Amino acid sequence: MEFLDASHEEWIEMWGELADDPMNRGDAQCPCMGATWEYMGSTGDHHHFRHQKHPASGKTEYVYIERRRKALGWI
Repeated sequence: MEFLDASHEEWIEMWGELADDPMNRGDAQCPCMGATWEYMGSTGDHHHFRHQKHPASGKTEYVYIERRRKALGWI
């Protein structure tokens, strides 16, 4: 697992894709009771996110966003 910083070329895109997930309704944070989406790290294939109390479900949710280089066959 690697951790990308905010200057990484995939940073803006991965948060945008997270916002596009239907449960998020265009919001990449989805604040609920002090919890928001957290970036947990990236593998060669995916970016991993966790929300401790998602407002749509009231429970912990996980989303895995496919990495651009994997989708384009760069690895």
